Amino acid sequence: MKWMKLFITGVAGVLVAFLVIGLLLPGDWSAERDRLISAPPGAVAPWVTDLARWSEWSSMEQVEGELSDPSSGVGATLSWDDPQWGQGVFTLTEVDEGAVAYEVRVEDGSLRTRGRLTLTPEGAGTRVVWREEGDFGRNPLLAWFALGMNRLQGAELEKGLDALAASVEER
Repeated sequence: MKWMKLFITGVAGVLVAFLVIGLLLPGDWSAERDRLISAPPGAVAPWVTDLARWSEWSSMEQVEGELSDPSSGVGATLSWDDPQWGQGVFTLTEVDEGAVAYEVRVEDGSLRTRGRLTLTPEGAGTRVVWREEGDFGRNPLLAWFALGMNRLQGAELEKGLDALAASVEER
C-alpha cells in the first residue's frame, strides 16, 4: 500500500514538473531550409506566386479547399474546413519578384504560421530559402512540441523544396 502511494505521488510530481516546465518554455518556433534550383528566378516565381500551383509541389496537396479568384497575388487565399486539418485559411501577404510571404491561420487564428520564400539568383539557378515561424502561445503541452518544430517542420520544408525543384526543372 505504501509503495502505491509513493508511486502515485511520484507520477503526480513528474506530471506537475512537466507542466510547470512547459509553462516556462517559449511557445514560438521557426524552421528554415534552402535549395538551389537549376532555373532562373523567372521560371521559379510562377510556382510560388500562384496558390493553384502549390498543390503540385507542397504539402497543401493534402488539404482540399477553396481557392480565391484570382489565386495569385497579395490577398489570394486557400480556405478549408477539413476534419483532419481543422478550419483554416492560407493567405499570400506579399508577392514581388524576389519573395513571397504568407500567413496560415487555423481554427480562427488560434494557431498561426508565417512563412516566406525568397528567390535569389545564384549562377544559372535560383537559391530558394523557405522560412516558417509560429507561436503556440502559453500552452504548456505545445511548448514542448515547439522544441522539435525545426526538425519536424524543417523536414516538410525540405520535401516541398525538393518537389518544387523537380517541378520547375522538369519543365
